[in-house]
Amino acid sequence: ASDARYGYNLTEGRGALPRVCVYNSNKPVAIIGFAFRLPGADGAELWDLLRTGANLITEVPDDRWSKPYFLHPDKSEPGRSYTFAAGTLGDVSGFDAGFFGISPREALLMDPQQRLLLEMAWEAFESGGIKPSRLRGSNTGVFLGYSIADYPYRWVDDLAVIDSTSMTGNTGSVAANRLSYWFDLCGPSMAVDTACSSSLVAFHQAWRSIQSGEVDQAMVGGIALHLHPFPFVGFSKASMLSPTGRCRVFDAAGDGYVRSEGGGIFLLKDYAQAEADGDRIFAVVAGSGVNCDGHTNGITVPGKDTQAALLREVYESAGVPFADVDYLEAHGTGTAVGDPIETAALAEVFGPGRSADNPLLIGSVKSNLGHLETASGVAGLVKALYCLAHREVPPNLHFTTPNPHIPFKDWNLRVVSEPTPLPADKPLVIGVNSFGFGGANAHLVLCEAPQQAVKSRSSSVGSKKNGEDGPQDAPPPLLLSAKSRTALQAMAARYAAFVRDQPSVDLYDLAYSAI
Repeated sequence: ASDARYGYNLTEGRGALPRVCVYNSNKPVAIIGFAFRLPGADGAELWDLLRTGANLITEVPDDRWSKPYFLHPDKSEPGRSYTFAAGTLGDVSGFDAGFFGISPREALLMDPQQRLLLEMAWEAFESGGIKPSRLRGSNTGVFLGYSIADYPYRWVDDLAVIDSTSMTGNTGSVAANRLSYWFDLCGPSMAVDTACSSSLVAFHQAWRSIQSGEVDQAMVGGIALHLHPFPFVGFSKASMLSPTGRCRVFDAAGDGYVRSEGGGIFLLKDYAQAEADGDRIFAVVAGSGVNCDGHTNGITVPGKDTQAALLREVYESAGVPFADVDYLEAHGTGTAVGDPIETAALAEVFGPGRSADNPLLIGSVKSNLGHLETASGVAGLVKALYCLAHREVPPNLHFTTPNPHIPFKDWNLRVVSEPTPLPADKPLVIGVNSFGFGGANAHLVLCEAPQQAVKSRSSSVGSKKNGEDGPQDAPPPLLLSAKSRTALQAMAARYAAFVRDQPSVDLYDLAYSAI
């Protein structure tokens, strides 16, 4: 069932090519599972939305706070924001507390960011076909990008509601620790806050931890929700938000970014171990790196030289030639300052090694769904995984008039403005950029996973042996379990719908996966 949800077919379009990642032979890391919540999608439908150029920006839901009270077109108006345009998840109040052994009272005071992280962590295991119980007591690490926590602000005016669970329910450190607690993971467990680059910096820490042998595997991701008007007001005062409600990345009309919410969880493992264990490998992480801009023209102004230095370090360390990069998912916020600086760094590193007819393809998922801030790296990474799976890059939206401060042709850069196929005759390489507004930079390099044979496991489930009575093709039992009768009925209904909509599904494999 996870194949249908996340849209991966391990054999589709692969042909007979021996797609082998030859980079970073020291100790590559595999992505073996993932789950996400992004505006408009939490599964395979995201790819169709991106490919068709869907604009997923709407507004903060009316039930989050009194938008008419806090909205004012004049940014100088005290305590007001000039926009509430946003990429939103909609209703984030739902949570199956009983499934995670949490009381309704504790769940009420728990930041919805923690609730979503628990759900996505479970779904990440499901996407990779991994039993969470297999990792109990293991040295699996948990690394989360976690920054602004809006939820506690809602309790400040009524401190009487605070109880013994309020602090654990509303701190970033416990967001990571709660995943370690629930799944009984005994490796390093931490929240990372570097603003907009938090998720990819957390990813880098997890990658390093696996490479050093500190952990065997890691759970990594990030989260960001809009639960209080405070950040909108603050970023409005700083004139960072787009008054027109669009992330016009690389375009002359770029006038700021649009806040967005969502998150994701990725499961990482040493590549050799993942291959030995028969894990499904979505991508290989060939390289990762972080640095900081240091002293620039202002604490929120990025630095071209340090961004370029990071790119050189990451690709040279990974052994990946700059010319081998097929696409780069840029940070790309649509700001007048950030876009020219980022593209200048890309041009300095990637431009010289490419011919004029082979410019570096660039784009940003923020043009579709906005800037997830703490979790922005999650959105870029999810898009990159789908680009690898489909061997195609979806269009970058709102790119009509190129930013005059970015000479794309001279710099050997090309913004992907329409669905663009990636090379069919080589293993793909995609880079993902992420920058924090305080100067913390992160970059990672993804390689296409080597082709894996898809093996049926039907022989181990319900199949008849020669000489046994009964039909040889009798369907196996489908074993389902849940924490309540209602949940069990809902699960059975979902399985029934899946089998009905996928008549070609192998019932033996389905039964095996459900055990």
